[in-house]
Amino acid sequence: MANKIKTPALSLGKNRKIRIFLTFLFLTSVVWLLMALSKNYTSTTKINIVYTNLPSNKLLLKKPINQIKAVINASGYNLIKYKITQPKITLNLLENKKKGSHYYLLPNSQIINLNHNLKGNSTIVKFLTDTIFVELGNNVTKKIPVNSKLKVNFKVGYNFIDELKITPDSINISGPKRLLDNILEISTDKLELNDVYENVNVQLALKAPMLRNVKISNNSVVIKGLVDKFTEGKFLIPVSVINVPKGIKITTFPKEIEVIYQAGLSNFSKISKSDFVIVFDYLNYQNDTLVRFLRPIIQEKSDIVSSVKIKPSQIEFLIQK
Repeated sequence: MANKIKTPALSLGKNRKIRIFLTFLFLTSVVWLLMALSKNYTSTTKINIVYTNLPSNKLLLKKPINQIKAVINASGYNLIKYKITQPKITLNLLENKKKGSHYYLLPNSQIINLNHNLKGNSTIVKFLTDTIFVELGNNVTKKIPVNSKLKVNFKVGYNFIDELKITPDSINISGPKRLLDNILEISTDKLELNDVYENVNVQLALKAPMLRNVKISNNSVVIKGLVDKFTEGKFLIPVSVINVPKGIKITTFPKEIEVIYQAGLSNFSKISKSDFVIVFDYLNYQNDTLVRFLRPIIQEKSDIVSSVKIKPSQIEFLIQK
């Protein structure tokens, strides 16, 4: 018959005391750790950098360093947190210094303001990198015209009654001077309209230069044009010869010329003979006595007239002294 093994009461009591001791030791360690973490220590850690307040007349030619080592005085809690998630500071570019053609920042001179970036009672003692170089260039601005790439094909008998209007017709472009010197204009995207008989009103994107650090003030422009159906009109106007010397009489053949013009229907009734000043210049003959015909010169015409033809295209003349 097998004998049963009995656990002595003394062993059970001993195990219980060990468990109580271990629990007490654990709690004591936790309390000690919490007290230790609440105290401040000085340690080295990495800090992320954000740059702000770039001067309006400057631009960053190259991205500066985005991380720096610093000696920080902080609680144990924060020091552990900083190892996991690095703290962040903001450096003021308005505080830049210049030596020769080089720009730099002295982060240690901004410590008082930078300590506001850290939470709790953490403070920056010093940065281990005392100079941060930044590549700044002069930011210049100039105005350049907009070149429209809009092509309009009209329905028969229709046309613009005025020039196309681009808004804005010029834009500001900014960036390094060496890059801007070669940019003389900016073009819109291409667009072709066919069989147009109504007013044009389109928005076209601008083709921005694909250059680093070059910016434009507008991304698009609006192009408008008034369209009308055109018709033809005619006037007979007496021939007028200018610059005729005293004592000389000019007889022209014919004595009247026909002015043929085109204008939109909406403006057609506004046009009269007085809107045209057509002359022939005697100096053409005086400067070249081989000239046997005088050609017309359109000195004035109405702005609402799109084209003018003159018949005949030249006149004969007789000089009498």
